[in-house]
Amino acid sequence: MKRKFRLLTLGLLSLSVPFLIFATNASAQSFSLHKHSSYNNGYDDGYDDGYDEAMDDCPCPPPYYGLGGFYLGAGLGYEGFQIHRNPSILDNPYGTFNTHANGWNGRLMGGYGATFYNNYYLGGEAFIGTTGASGKDSVNALGGMMPYKGKFSAGTSYGVSVLPGYKLNSGSLVYARLGFIQTDFKVNDWSNTLGSNMTNWTSGFDTGIGFEIPIYNKISAKLEYEYINYNSFNHNGTVSSSNSPVDNRGSLSIAYHF
Repeated sequence: MKRKFRLLTLGLLSLSVPFLIFATNASAQSFSLHKHSSYNNGYDDGYDDGYDEAMDDCPCPPPYYGLGGFYLGAGLGYEGFQIHRNPSILDNPYGTFNTHANGWNGRLMGGYGATFYNNYYLGGEAFIGTTGASGKDSVNALGGMMPYKGKFSAGTSYGVSVLPGYKLNSGSLVYARLGFIQTDFKVNDWSNTLGSNMTNWTSGFDTGIGFEIPIYNKISAKLEYEYINYNSFNHNGTVSSSNSPVDNRGSLSIAYHF
């Protein structure tokens, strides 16, 4: 009887040991998975929180918009006129002058541009401006009995231009200016008590080269040089002159792109 009881006890023990080992391993694995899961979730949460805080402290810079579409702008520059002048008194020529008229200028402009074939650019622009450029010349003739004094100045101007260009990989634009301009010139020709002044709107051909770079958001800066060759015009009168002006102009403009 005792022998049968011992055998039964040993049998039960042999059956229970595998179940105990399995239960212990399962519990350990469950604890391990739970531990790793909690650790990963905490790490992810911390990373996300840190990323959000970093973005709040250091936001991304604003995007630079492409140099295209409609735009409005204003510019300031300096220009130097060179005027080939031939004055006359009572139809007697007094020689040839190369008069310089220098001054600051301002301009408002608006236009539209588009890029095609990857980097090629074509735009159109209209502008209106004004300048304070002026210059004087004088000469004594007939022993000082018939002195001549002249003054040449420029005023309001307006025009239109075509702007072909090429966009660089940096987003900047190199372009040329080909256009038409009208400028209001004032000429004074005097000798003693004789003389008069006149105002004449004169057209010219505007050529130039420029460089435009985006500086912030939709705003860009334009640095430009222009050479303008005007048609000749005459001031008729007792004291008269013929005038052939050309202009060298440099300017810096700020444009807003819509």
